Amino acid sequence: MTTIWVSAVAAQYRLSLDEMEIVLRGCPDELWEASMWEVSADGGPVTDPDGRPFDDPAVSERKLRAQGAVWRTAYHALFFTDADLSAMETDWAPPAPFSPHDEDWYVVPPTYSREQLLGYVDHCRRQADKLFADLTDDQGAAQLPMWHRGAGTDSLARQLVVGVYHLPLHSAQVRTFLRSQGVRCADD
Repeated sequence: MTTIWVSAVAAQYRLSLDEMEIVLRGCPDELWEASMWEVSADGGPVTDPDGRPFDDPAVSERKLRAQGAVWRTAYHALFFTDADLSAMETDWAPPAPFSPHDEDWYVVPPTYSREQLLGYVDHCRRQADKLFADLTDDQGAAQLPMWHRGAGTDSLARQLVVGVYHLPLHSAQVRTFLRSQGVRCADD
C-alpha cells in the first residue's frame, strides 16, 4: 500500500518533470547551446565519453563552454533523476543514445537535441510511475547499491528526497537564464 509520503514525493517528481519539459520546449534554438554561466577548466581537461582529451583547442573550448549550456544542464538533471529513480536496478544505464559515462568528470557528450531530452523526460516519467506505484517503506529504507553514487551512505528514500530538490533546481536555472534573455516559457 502506498503511503501518503510516497504519494507526495511521486507527485513532486511529476511536477518537476513537467517543469523541465516546459523549459526545454521554451528554449529557443539559438540559446540551446548557450552557456548559462562561466565554466573554468580548473578541474582538468574536457574529454570525450571514452576519456580521451580533445586534440583541437577550439573543440576543447566549445566543449568546456557546453558544461554550462541549457541542454547540458537539463541533461545533467535528467541523468541523475533517472539514476535515482532506477537506483535499485542492478543493470541500470540511461536509455540510448545517452551513455553512463556522460556524467564522468569533465566529459561533455555530443550535444543532445531537444527531442532527445524530451524523450528522456518521458522516460523519467515512466521510471517514476514504475517506482512509486508500489514503493514500500522497507524498499525506501534499503541502502543504495554499490554502482550508485550514494552507495554506503544513503537509503533509496533519502536519495529520492534529494532528487526532489535537484531536478527543480536545474529547471529553475534554465528558466532564470531564459528570462534573463527575454524569453518567456508557455506558462509565464
